[in-house]
Amino acid sequence: MDKKVVRSVSSGRNSVPANKKNRGYFYLVFLSVIIIGLAAGSCKNSEPNWLRGNMHTHTFWSDGDEFPESVARWYKENGYDFLAMTDHNTILAGERWKNFPEDHATLHKYVEEYGTEWVEMHSHEEEGTQRVRLKTLEEFQSMYEEPGKFLLVMGNEISNPHSVHLLGFHQDRVIPAIQGTVNEREEMIRRTVENMKAYREETGINAHPALAHPNFRWAITAEMMLNVPELRFFEVFNGHPMVNNTGDESRASTDRIWDIVLANRLISGDGELLYGLATDDAHNYHGGGAGPGRGWVMVRSEELSPEAILDAIDKGDFYASTGVKLKDIQFNGKNLKIKIEPQEGIEFTTEFIGTQKGVDTTGKPTLDAEGNEIENTTMTYSGEIGKVLASSQSLTPSYRFTGDELYVRIRITSSADHIDPNTGKLLGKQRAWVQPHVQTN
Repeated sequence: MDKKVVRSVSSGRNSVPANKKNRGYFYLVFLSVIIIGLAAGSCKNSEPNWLRGNMHTHTFWSDGDEFPESVARWYKENGYDFLAMTDHNTILAGERWKNFPEDHATLHKYVEEYGTEWVEMHSHEEEGTQRVRLKTLEEFQSMYEEPGKFLLVMGNEISNPHSVHLLGFHQDRVIPAIQGTVNEREEMIRRTVENMKAYREETGINAHPALAHPNFRWAITAEMMLNVPELRFFEVFNGHPMVNNTGDESRASTDRIWDIVLANRLISGDGELLYGLATDDAHNYHGGGAGPGRGWVMVRSEELSPEAILDAIDKGDFYASTGVKLKDIQFNGKNLKIKIEPQEGIEFTTEFIGTQKGVDTTGKPTLDAEGNEIENTTMTYSGEIGKVLASSQSLTPSYRFTGDELYVRIRITSSADHIDPNTGKLLGKQRAWVQPHVQTN
């Protein structure tokens, strides 16, 4: 048998055998592939992880028109990562029964979908009704929750009189409503915020209340919010058709209220930044009224848990949306930049909204067309509060602070229509709101 000849790369004394050279070459190629793969993975992991959630939801436990299991299923099937159940002055715990007419369509569908072994009900033939026990969150949680995919959060809409409502999250008990007159609305806000603070301190749960729909029945003014400096969250968008998000010819929009509160707080040094939520305030799941899928929050968090979500929200690490999607929000203390998720054929207008230092924050009575003061409405302030400092049609717009701004927040408006997914009604244009930022360097 002939001996195998091992050829060398050169004939010199220090020549390397060809097989060793080949092994070294393939080792380098393999190492390069690994490095490139790790780099690609690192780039991918550097992209923010956004969790979509609705934080204002009603069921048959209060004034919603659907069973809570079906509500949870709707949100899971429609691309949400988490859902807060926030029925009025209750949590989904304990025993609760509800009467239905025997021919109630939603009840019949509920029994058909979940079965008689799941549905607990008693007939009252003399009344022609069915008495049904409503399931607790603990009972149906395992039906829909999946680690890292979908989460249900216990909440509560603390519904004080005269439309003074605040949302509580991750609660194991009901925070009681405060009783008061129409002239005590500000005090009801204050005491509810104080009660939630006591709950946080007792439990260690980082759950701040959010003021719901300030323009519902024109109940809450910017001045009331200003006088409760520990109020840190409110709904800049609420999907209910009766909440007047955009104000009217005489009354401030929720966007305007936001800027008035921010400017006054930062100039006076009394109070913290106010952050804005978008929510459904869903009540109606069979068409019409206040349906699901119209407003939500996108929270930057690697972990899908109540604690991680609330911690991110506490830091303002989220944005509100009615359809506009963001890839990233970046802020280094002086430069604020966003990356918008492109949509074919859709244009975006980004407004950097803020108030500059030294602005006059004196409010004057708001007057109607005849010059008469309008009672119970936000006062009129300088147009320098909450003005557009810059705008852009870029998918990567940015703003560099000059040092003159009290704060800057961002509102993105899409050319795409905001359509109610349940009724097909036009609700305006799709938008997103980025939380206010203050220059730090």
